Formats: sequence, C-alpha cells, structure tokens
Amino acid sequence: MNSCYHGSNKNPAYSINRFQFKEEIHMAHAPLISAEMFDYLRNQGIEPYTKLDDYVREQLGDGVRVVSLFSGERLTTRKPVQRVTVLSGTVRLDPTGSLLTLESTRDHAVLTEDSESQLVAETDAVLLLVDAGFLDTLSSWAELAAYARQTGGDELARRLLAVRHTVAFNQLPLEQVMQALQQMTSRPVKAGEAVVNQGEKGDAFFLIWSGKAEVWKADIYDDEQKLAATLRAGDTFGDEALVTGGTRNATVKMAEDGELLVLGEQAFRELMSRPLLAEIPPENVPAMLDEGWLAVDVRYAEEFEDGHIPSALHLPLPELRQRVDAMLDKSGKYITVCLSGKRSAVAAFLLKQRGYDVVAMKDGMSSWEGDLAT
Repeated sequence: MNSCYHGSNKNPAYSINRFQFKEEIHMAHAPLISAEMFDYLRNQGIEPYTKLDDYVREQLGDGVRVVSLFSGERLTTRKPVQRVTVLSGTVRLDPTGSLLTLESTRDHAVLTEDSESQLVAETDAVLLLVDAGFLDTLSSWAELAAYARQTGGDELARRLLAVRHTVAFNQLPLEQVMQALQQMTSRPVKAGEAVVNQGEKGDAFFLIWSGKAEVWKADIYDDEQKLAATLRAGDTFGDEALVTGGTRNATVKMAEDGELLVLGEQAFRELMSRPLLAEIPPENVPAMLDEGWLAVDVRYAEEFEDGHIPSALHLPLPELRQRVDAMLDKSGKYITVCLSGKRSAVAAFLLKQRGYDVVAMKDGMSSWEGDLAT
C-alpha cells in the first residue's frame, strides 16, 4: 500500500496517482532537504542552489521536498507554482508534454502551471520540488544576510535569519527588518526578572534571542495574575503598547536566563513612520521606461533567459554589491524587477543605500503582461 506524503499543511500542492489506484497522496511527510542534499545540489551545479550559502541551508527545509516516483506514476501539482528539478530519471510535464531530465532542469527554471500540472515518470525518477515564491523569498533573505555580514558582521546576519519566521518581522518590508535589527541592543536577563509589568507605560519592543519567558495577565474582574502564555526564542512582545500609546496589558517574566534584543520607543516609532521604498505596479512600467527609467532584472541567469522586459539590464541579486557601480550610473533612474517582488525590494534597498534613484516593480514578472524578450 502507498505511504503518505504531505506538503504544506496550508496548501496540499501535490498528489500522486499510483498506477490503477485512484488514491491521492499528499506530501506533508516528504523528505526535507538535508545538509548532504544541499551540498550535492551545489556540487552538481544545480541552480539556484549554487548561489545560496551555508547561512540559508537550514531554511531550505521549509519549502523544498524530495519526491521519488516509480515508472508510470503521476504526480499532480496545484498552487503554489513549483520549480521542478529532476535529480535522476526522466519525467514528462503535462500539459506541455516536455520531457525533463537532470540536464534540462540543472540550470533552467522549469515551473508548473498556476492552476494544475502533472508530472509523469517515464522511468523511475527522483524530483526536487520547491515553491517558487518561497525560493524567491529565501533568495532575498540570503542576499540581505550577506549585506548584513558585510555591514554588521556575522552576529547581525545571524539575527536577520533568526527572525525570518517571527510574526512581527514578517509584517515588515525586508529593508525595515534590516534597519530594526541594526538599531536593537542586547540585554541579558535572569530567570524571574520582570521585563515589563502590566499597567506601566510601554517604552520598548523586545525580541527574545535566547531563553524562555512567561506572560502573566490579570483580567478586569480579578487582580490576581494568571499564566496566559509562554514565549520562546524568536518571539516578540511590547509592540502593542507602543502602537496604541497605551499601557502594558500583561506582565512578562523570564522563566530562565536569556538574552533580549531591545528596540527603544523612539527608534520603534521612527521605523514605523519611515516611508517605505517606492513600489510601482507592472502596468506603470512601460510608460516609465518611455520616460527614461531603466529596468534592472535581478533574477538568476536562467530566469532572465526564459523571458524578460525588453531592454532590461541583467544584474543578478547575488552579484549586485560587486558589480553595481560598474554597471549603473547614479544619474539614472532604475526599476528593479524579479519574479515575485521580494528580490527586487531587497535590490532597491541595496541600491538606495548606495545613493541610486530606484523603485521596485510590485509582484514581479509573475504579474507582468507586457512584451517579453529572450
């Protein structure tokens, strides 16, 4: 009988139809990518993994799955769009009918349809499937981490990657995440220490870097505080009082020794009120190009070659910091472009830091309906 596989709990993007059985098999337990597999992908020159460094290796398990198919098996993919790499064997991608092998997918971005595609094993095969949007986001964080190492050392890079999954920082544009981490200060704390007290005025925002804390709260009918939640490394607190201008609605005590990263009230307010990098919708780009703006496509070479905005400059994000001053003129005006808008936002941030006049194209080439050059 078939073993079960499941992808994301939020979105079962795959199902396997095994020969005559009409049973759908989801991928929540498909093997995550391992350190050994990551090294194998880089050694084999499989893109874009050669461009991702060791700092993001642990992050890959969030969105990459290895799938084995016997000859004749059929795997159905749904949203989100998946990037397909064939590690061994031959697979047919329907509805296009394209035959995929390691050589044809090693450095070529093969994507499934936005609605539904089928991968049919022509021989026994092993596939690597990754959510294309996840890969775009991860590439953005990887380059931002490289910038963090360059400007603030390994500690800042570690902080950046550590907060990637935190709710508070996921709500911020990447450039503001970077600015917040640069301004945060370290504070050692001891078990039993009350970091904030219910009813007092909020004066800082906190990220738990290490250790564990407890949230104690009294309700309007009872003055006695009760344990309401437990916070762990990566969790944040203190932002609500700063946003509302009110008082703390709970007491947070350390349950064990640890370290907090602290952003003061003034820095928090300045960060939240700071204008974001300008983003423009794809439909505005043609008119801007006619007015003298230049598109800068920051995707990988294989993505760029599959189709790009005519006359766009190609400057892959991992190479931007090394090549930008030789390629771009600070008297020019630029529109950064990628697949989903994630990498272009980071590119715009890095360019603005160097004094360039730049905006990012929102939603990327996935929403582009204009002409394409190859």
